[in-house]
Amino acid sequence: MDGAIIDIKRFTLHDGPGIRSTLFLKGCSLRCAWCQNPEGVDAAINLWYFGNQCIHCCQCESVCAYGALLLDEEHEPFVQINKSKCTRCGACMASCPTRALSFDGKTISAAAAAEALLRDVEFYRQSGGGITISGGDPLVQHDFAIEVLRLCKKEKVHTAVETCLYADYEVLERFIPVTDLFIVDLKLADDAMHREYTHRSNELIKSNYVRLAWKKVDLLTRIPLIPNITATESNIAALARFIREENPDGRVELMNFNPLAVNKYVLMNKSTEFFEGMKPLSASEIEELQKLLESEGLSVVKEHRRLRSEGR
Repeated sequence: MDGAIIDIKRFTLHDGPGIRSTLFLKGCSLRCAWCQNPEGVDAAINLWYFGNQCIHCCQCESVCAYGALLLDEEHEPFVQINKSKCTRCGACMASCPTRALSFDGKTISAAAAAEALLRDVEFYRQSGGGITISGGDPLVQHDFAIEVLRLCKKEKVHTAVETCLYADYEVLERFIPVTDLFIVDLKLADDAMHREYTHRSNELIKSNYVRLAWKKVDLLTRIPLIPNITATESNIAALARFIREENPDGRVELMNFNPLAVNKYVLMNKSTEFFEGMKPLSASEIEELQKLLESEGLSVVKEHRRLRSEGR
C-alpha cells in the first residue's frame, strides 16, 4: 500500500510525549486561511516553482517533453506550470541547476514508512516517545495511515495522530485500535466563522470530538492562536465551554501563531496578504487566554518550547 507524504522527521519533541518521529502525509479536508503546511493541503504530489531561486536559464522548458512549462518574461512567476500536462517525470527538476523546481512530496509504501519510523525505536522506549502521523491530515489517506500505525503497534511503539477530525466517524473509528493519543485541533467555536476561514462547517468536527471523548481515548486538544480570529476571548471561552462539557478531564494546549510559515507562501508564489501585520501573541496574552481555559476547570498544557500554529 502506497501513500503520498511530505516528509519524515526524526527526533521531534513536540508531536506527542518523548522523542518521536513524525510522518507528514499529504492531503487535508480543511482549507484554513492560515495553513502552516500549504504544501500538504493537496493529496496529490505536485511540481512547485521557487522563483527566488530561479536564474532564468530556461533549461527546464527545453527538457520538458510534454509542454507543461511556460516561460513568461513579463509576469510572475517566470516559470508557469500547467498541472494538467505535467506527468511528474522529474526531467525539469534534474535539469535545474539551482533546484528552483521541486516536488512537494513523494510516494512511499506503508512498509517503507513504518521501517523509517521504527529506526529509532530504542530512543522511543528510553524517552517514553513514539511515532506520530500528521499532515495534512491522516484521515484523508486513512487506509495508508492505519496500515503504518498497525505496523508500528506490532513493535509495541506508542502512536499518535494529529487531526482536525473532518471525516466520517466510520473512518475515525478505525484509528482507535492502533492509536494511543489523538492530538486534535479545534479552531473556531462559531460555525459561520469556521466556514469563512476553513471553508468547512465545524459540526462534523464537534460530533467526532464528542464521540472520541465518549470512547475515553487519550485526547489532547490544541487551539491554534491566530491573531484576531481564533485568539479572541470570546472564541477561547466558547471552545472552553464545549471542551468542559464533552471532555472535562482532557488536556488543552494553546499553539502560538508561527510567522515562519509565511516563507512557504513566498516560495510557492502564493499571496501573503492574509498574514500582513500578524505576529505571535505575547506571553502575557497567552497567559490570559489560558486563565479562561482554567476557569472552566480544564487542564492546560503550558510548554512553550516552540512557535507553531498547527500541523495541518
